Amino acid sequence: MTTEENSILLVLPVPFRKNSDGTLLIEKQACNGIDRWADNFNKVVVACPIIDEKTFLSGNTTAEYVPATKLESFDRVELVTLPHAYRITSYIRNYSRTRKLLSGLIVKNKYLSFAIGGLIGDWASLAAVEAIKQKRAYSVWTDRVEHQVVKNSYQDRHGLRRIYRFLKDRLLQSWLMAMAERYIISRADLGMFHGMDCFETYHNLCREPHLVHNIHLKETDRISSEELDRKIQRIMEGQALRIVYAGRVAGMKGPFDWIETMSQLQSMGVDFSAVWLGDGPLLEEVRKKLKLKNLDGKVKFLGHQGQKNKLLKSIRESDIFVFCHKTPESPRCLIEAMLSGTPIMGYKSPYPEDLLKNISRNLLTEKNDMTALAKNIYRINDNREELANAMAYCHRISEHYTDKAVFSHRSQLIKKYLETST
Repeated sequence: MTTEENSILLVLPVPFRKNSDGTLLIEKQACNGIDRWADNFNKVVVACPIIDEKTFLSGNTTAEYVPATKLESFDRVELVTLPHAYRITSYIRNYSRTRKLLSGLIVKNKYLSFAIGGLIGDWASLAAVEAIKQKRAYSVWTDRVEHQVVKNSYQDRHGLRRIYRFLKDRLLQSWLMAMAERYIISRADLGMFHGMDCFETYHNLCREPHLVHNIHLKETDRISSEELDRKIQRIMEGQALRIVYAGRVAGMKGPFDWIETMSQLQSMGVDFSAVWLGDGPLLEEVRKKLKLKNLDGKVKFLGHQGQKNKLLKSIRESDIFVFCHKTPESPRCLIEAMLSGTPIMGYKSPYPEDLLKNISRNLLTEKNDMTALAKNIYRINDNREELANAMAYCHRISEHYTDKAVFSHRSQLIKKYLETST
């Protein structure tokens, strides 16, 4: 079978769906990602699990889906559906058939890139194993240290289920995932690790590691110079501090640390308002916590924000983006904040330190130290000139974090390092 010139096979975890009339649906950001890959390759083959509507709806996800025909590059894209098999029985039942399918796709395409990040049901990892068998060059991409994330997944559970997940995930699954990651990454010809947290964890395993970023915002989504000037003028006039966070209300995001930080700011007498934008399994629990802390008038968890434009508007209109992330990951929300001219302040880790570069020591504090974070916010609220400079700095250094730029960077790496290894 002949390999198609300038074609790329992507095996990704974001599931496809089908609506009631059989139309194939793609998650909206994944749709943009496929188009950006197609900017750089003549043919793009995308293999993803397909999720049935009952399972999708039971997951309480707020992801927005669009018909596959909305792809700008629809005529140059081949969409391949894989089983949604995150249970051991389903994975075993579909293993042989799916491996055979992936094997054929690997033979047909020149470049191979696998977004690994799991164990059972992670077809990208299986694709890597098959590529190793065929002695084909491949790249891996990941945006979080998955075996560390799994260690903390029990935090979103309660009662006996919490104990079960603690024992299963921390003592067994995390260890197995770390072993699988080591095997696959060490044999990859290119490792693309989104954000410095991932890069520092995995770069020693890979023969050709590279720090990359992943963002779906366009140049037009950046705050304009005029908007930035107005925002700086507002904070220099001494108006109340506006705090924001955007992300899932889940244990790994540290929502209870975030609430405690807000509580301490209130005790310090800081004039502020704060909003958390996003849905998640702990949403009702954190809203109860706000009442216990007497914060329900000043701090709000607004739940799912359906329209990206409105979410970005809220971030642009805020003064600081406060985060309390618990696990090694590289969430896009930090880059989105910087593109909005909204300085990020939160727990220290390699990813935000790399994003902020020279001013990281002024805006980041030690992980799990809510008092230190609150004191730092208090300090910058008192020093509005420093805050204004941080706004301008974040906006300036984030200019290369647009979707076209980051997908072009990854595509160039793939062509350079997999071309010579093919």
